[in-house]
Amino acid sequence: MKTLSISVAAYNMEKLIRQNLDSFVHSPVCADVEVLVINDGSKDSTAQIVQEYAEKYPDTVKLINQPNAGPGSTVNRGMEHATGKYFRMVDADDWVGDGFAGYVNILKNIDVDMVLTNYTMVDDKTGEQRLCKVNGIAPGRVFDFADVCENLFLEMHSTTFRTELLQQNQIHLFNGFYTDLQYLLFPAPYVQTIYYADCNVYMYRVSLSGQSMSAPSMQRNIAMHEAVLFSLTDLYEKLKTQNPRVAGYVCRKAVMMAGTQMGTLLSFAPSKARKADLFAFFEKLQQACPDVYARFKTFKTARVLRLCGGVLYTLISRMHRKKIGLVASNG
Repeated sequence: MKTLSISVAAYNMEKLIRQNLDSFVHSPVCADVEVLVINDGSKDSTAQIVQEYAEKYPDTVKLINQPNAGPGSTVNRGMEHATGKYFRMVDADDWVGDGFAGYVNILKNIDVDMVLTNYTMVDDKTGEQRLCKVNGIAPGRVFDFADVCENLFLEMHSTTFRTELLQQNQIHLFNGFYTDLQYLLFPAPYVQTIYYADCNVYMYRVSLSGQSMSAPSMQRNIAMHEAVLFSLTDLYEKLKTQNPRVAGYVCRKAVMMAGTQMGTLLSFAPSKARKADLFAFFEKLQQACPDVYARFKTFKTARVLRLCGGVLYTLISRMHRKKIGLVASNG
């Protein structure tokens, strides 16, 4: 059995996929890893490039082609085909760094449900790097997840799961964008043990114009983002009585996502229709999950909008659009 399965989501990544794959196949632990590249209906030469690596490194790289279905679907395919002891995601425009070999060697010698590692943000335009370390848990020890989850604020770039946990509990993400939080939270009810390996593993490329968290992409895919948010509020409602501490972990993530959804609604050019959408979202969130809404409404922007009854909506929207670099052509 391989120690680690890596699921790589690839869509039109011919310019960047070689850096991703080289970081695995040139690692001293290459033999311990399987890299499952899920080609999500690419229209460029991504599949051909990956096939080159699959032929040269048949024990490590595997190409899985599918019609375009969205990022979440690629993770589902990766989980379905994974044979390694552990499973993690690495996007095709990212790669792994010098800490990867040490991390894989640690995975060989531990048996836990979730493993956390550090990652580095790499600015695609300037090359500037910033190390992001895991907080809220001491490294090198196994903890009960319920004992530490209230202090954790995890991201996909940090998180590895035991493959068997994902497969046995039939973890399944939505097909579209913004499913990173589903990847982090859907397994949470089944996670018993957690370990923090203080290694710098994931190199996360930022400042790409086409990334899903850019303002134009968020606007285009706002319905997807909302659907994922309410999948998390549903999960919270199921957990809040049977596992309150894990439910609190889910709640914090849902609140954060609700704030992002509000920001996207404010990023559109202000209008009566957009204002109605914003307040309809407030009402829907309150009805779906009062606990998440109670925390969400403490955000300054949400509080002001509620207190003023929407009178300041246009001003707040214009200020937000200016802050994120979206300025209406009419000013």
